[in-house]
Amino acid sequence: AAVVVYSTTKYIGGHGTSIGGTIIDSGQFPWHEHEARHPNLHEPDPSYQGKTWLEKTAAIAFHPYILRARAVLLRDLGAAISPLNAFQFIQGLETLPLRIRQHNENAIKVAEFLRTHPKVARVIFPKFQ
Repeated sequence: AAVVVYSTTKYIGGHGTSIGGTIIDSGQFPWHEHEARHPNLHEPDPSYQGKTWLEKTAAIAFHPYILRARAVLLRDLGAAISPLNAFQFIQGLETLPLRIRQHNENAIKVAEFLRTHPKVARVIFPKFQ
């Protein structure tokens, strides 16, 4: 995937007391080839010297999507995690291996059930391939 938006609330925290997320940009997507689909990167942004995000990132050899996400979301929405939420996510990391192991076991049980269900034509699951 070129860009992954991930909820840290679901797996990292594991307790539902904090709200957070991450955006992971692989840096591999050719944003310059898709002007019509991504006008936020290709049209001049008046709040950033009237340049496009592709122009701004060319000068510093950075990825336009994640730079725009950092700059605009942080400026407009304050998209920074609070110290308390950061602490609670770190606490949740302690039990992450146990929770992920259980999630995997549950996924295998669901896939096995669906694989034998008469109304399911096909189950695509790594264990069955």
